[in-house]
Amino acid sequence: MVQVGEKQAGENPVLSPEEHRALLKEYVNRWARVGPLLEAQREEDVRRSDTISNISAFNRLYEMALAASPPVPDSGLVEQQRLFSKLRR
Repeated sequence: MVQVGEKQAGENPVLSPEEHRALLKEYVNRWARVGPLLEAQREEDVRRSDTISNISAFNRLYEMALAASPPVPDSGLVEQQRLFSKLRR
């Protein structure tokens, strides 16, 4: 198996076209084996997740963020325009 970065002393670190193809083929074959396993794991995680609890936890975090940093009453656009108006005079 060809490893990226492996080289003998004095060798060029750039892969030959054959080495590159071999790495790509290995990459594709690996994903062909691992992809279905990852998809099955994802499906199991989704199946086991408690959506209601997750939404509730997210809402609590959102409320905490709002309490720590409440929204400002305005965007500052009116104040900016007032200052621009002053500068024009």
